This record gives sequence, structure tokens and C-alpha cells, in this order.
Amino acid sequence: MDNESISHASGGLGSTLIVPNWFGWMHNLSLPLLVVFLLPWMYVLLILSSIPYLHLCNFLRLRFWKQSNEDEFWKAARWLMAYVWNLHSKLFHGYEVTGLEHLPETGGGALLIYYHGALPIDMYYLTAETMLKCNRLIHTVGDRFLDRIPGWRLVSRVMNVTSGSVQSCVATLRAGELLSIAPGGVYEAQFGDSVYEVLWKNRTGFARVALEAKVPIIPMFTVNIRECFRTVSFAKWLFVRLYSVLKVPVLPIYGGFPVKLRTVLGKPIPYDESLSPVALQERVAAAIAELVREHQRVPGDILQAIGDRFETVHAVEQREEEDTKL
Repeated sequence: MDNESISHASGGLGSTLIVPNWFGWMHNLSLPLLVVFLLPWMYVLLILSSIPYLHLCNFLRLRFWKQSNEDEFWKAARWLMAYVWNLHSKLFHGYEVTGLEHLPETGGGALLIYYHGALPIDMYYLTAETMLKCNRLIHTVGDRFLDRIPGWRLVSRVMNVTSGSVQSCVATLRAGELLSIAPGGVYEAQFGDSVYEVLWKNRTGFARVALEAKVPIIPMFTVNIRECFRTVSFAKWLFVRLYSVLKVPVLPIYGGFPVKLRTVLGKPIPYDESLSPVALQERVAAAIAELVREHQRVPGDILQAIGDRFETVHAVEQREEEDTKL
């Protein structure tokens, strides 16, 4: 009888169960796998925690501060959220932003176009950073499936998240606000990989918005965003077909790795009336690809991205000097 069988001592009363060797291997393997697939949901729960928080704020406003200025009330509520997100970004990812000086001053509109990671955690981090450092709220165009989340409508109203028609986006920019759009959307989030290829298909809506509003476009990319969260590559063709039918995220996400995240805001692409929407889209896509080429290790590596948390002072100073030259 081999070691992988279940045997009993000859007396019966003192029987001993021999655990198969493979059980220990499976147990040791399943624990880290369970962790990496559960960690993304911790981030999702943090995002969704804004729903009960803002609804509680709304209840208190209607109960005790009904006569107060509504805009000021929600501004204070947003600031508390910004502090929480900012603390989370520093502790978990040593988050940094370079290029904040490229944002226009208060009253100047600009369109931020960014590469969409598996989870757009960097957009939450950047929004918190700009609120605390620049006193500006970035309006965001989100996917329509967000409206299906119970209670999300209040979050959308307070944080200015919208599915965004061309007309509403143009109005926001003409009002002098900052607006962010990820042209790749959920498709790029689900089916992008560590090569960081821009997956925008033929989407030119953002370009039409920028041209009609006559505002500059600021390209944005977050270093190591694909190493923080990744999507499984198994049977991707099947998930592509499912997404084309359901239009909701279907590809499992894993990760939550404590990698270094650094958002880079590139030089603004000024309004140019001579450009067509297609030409402007190509120009912005090239700018994003250039940010990837200059700042991102390709293909991305999770262990090296974690190691980026421990950059030497000299390496940081050298990188900042290179960014200044750009």
C-alpha cells in the first residue's frame, strides 16, 4: 500500500488516517491564490464604502443642516473622502504624481485622457491628490454599468461622475472644470495586459469633445497600474465574446499587490482647430504610448514593481531631473 492511500492499523481501534501528500500541496497553493483573487474586492469595497458614507452625510444634512449651503456641505464631505483615499494611496502604494503643474489654474478647463488599468484605482488617487493640493475636483466620465449599483446615483451627483454625452462633457469643460475620460473604458480595463498597449478601437468621442469645447488635452498614465491588478489570460477570447453581449466586466481580476504607483501628467496638447477628431485621437494615443515608453517597464513585472517602492534617494532625484527635462 503506497503513501497516498488511506490505511488503517491492523487492530482497527488504533486506526490512523494518512493524509495524501497532494492535499498539503493543494492547501499551500490555494491560500495565496485565494488571497490574490480576494484582494481586488477589498479595493472595490473601499470604493463602494462611499455609498453609505455619502448617504449618511445626506441624512445628517437634511436632519441637522438643512439651512446650510449645500455646495459647501458636500465640499467638506468630499474633502474627508479625499483624505482617506490619499492616506490609502501613500500607505499601500507610495503614490506620487508628477506633472501637476500642467493642470490649468482654477477656472481653466482641460480634458484628462488616461490609460485604463484593470481597476482605475489611480483615478481615485489622483482625484484625492488634486483636491488636497490644487483645490480642484476632477469630473469623471464613468461606464454606464455603474448606474446599476444601488445607491450610486448620489455618489455620481456629489463626485460629478457621469456616463457623459458629448454635449454634457462640452458644457463641463466650457464651465472651466477638469474632466477625465478613459477612451478604452471597460474593454481596455478587461483585456489590456502588462505590455500596456492602448486599446481604444475607433473611439473619437473624446476628441470631438475637446475640439468643440476648445480646451487642451492632458495625457495621463500611471506607472505599474497593470502590476497592481491584472486580469486572467485564460480563455480570453470567450470573455471577449461575453463582454460584447453583456457590456459589463466579466474577466476575473486578481492582484492588489503593493507596487509603486506614480501618475504622470504629460504636457498639454493644445487646442488646434485644424485637426480632425481622428487626427487628434491618433495624436493623443501616441502621447499616451510615449508616456508608457518613457516611464514604464515593458513588459511589466510585479516583483520589480514592488521593488520600486524602495528606490534610492539618488534614483528618485535622477528621475525627477529627467521629468523636469521632459
